[in-house]
Amino acid sequence: MEVKAVSKFIRISPKKVQPMVKALRGMVATDALNFLKFHSSKTARLLYKLVHSAVANAINNYNLKENNLRIKHLTVDTGPTLKRYWFRSHGSADPLLKRSSHFAVVLEEIKPTLVKKPVAKPTVTPKSTDTTETTATETTAGVATQPKATAPKPKFTQGLKKVLTRRTTNK
Repeated sequence: MEVKAVSKFIRISPKKVQPMVKALRGMVATDALNFLKFHSSKTARLLYKLVHSAVANAINNYNLKENNLRIKHLTVDTGPTLKRYWFRSHGSADPLLKRSSHFAVVLEEIKPTLVKKPVAKPTVTPKSTDTTETTATETTAGVATQPKATAPKPKFTQGLKKVLTRRTTNK
C-alpha cells in the first residue's frame, strides 16, 4: 500500500532542500521523523510537516502501523519564482529571484499487511423534508406512528418593516 502527501508553493529554494532529501530517501518513517524533529534548519521543519502528514494519512485512512512505513519517493520540484529587483547605486538594479518549491512524499509498507481495508467513515442520512410526514402513516407491520410535531414559524413581517423603512435626513 502506498500513501502520498504533497506540499506546494513552499517559499524555499529547491537547491537548499536537495541534500536533506537525498539523506531521507529509503529511511523508515519513524527514524526520518526523529531525524527531522531535532534538526535545526528550515528545510527540516518543512519536511517534518510533510512526512508527519503522510504518516497520519496512512494511519487514519488505511489503518497502517507507523513502524511499518518507509519513504519510497521523496521529491522536490521547482515552483514559481517571484521576480523582484534590488536597487543599486547610479540608477541600476540587480534581479532578486525568490524561488519556491513543491514537495511530494510517497510512503510504502515494509511488510505488507493482509487486510487493506480503508477505515469506514460514518454515513450521514439526510433528513427528508416532506410535508406528508405530518399525517399519521402506517409502517410495514401495520402499526400507526404518531405524526411529528412541528412548531409554527413566527411571523416577523411587522418587525422587518420597521427595520427596513427609510428615514429621511431632512428633519
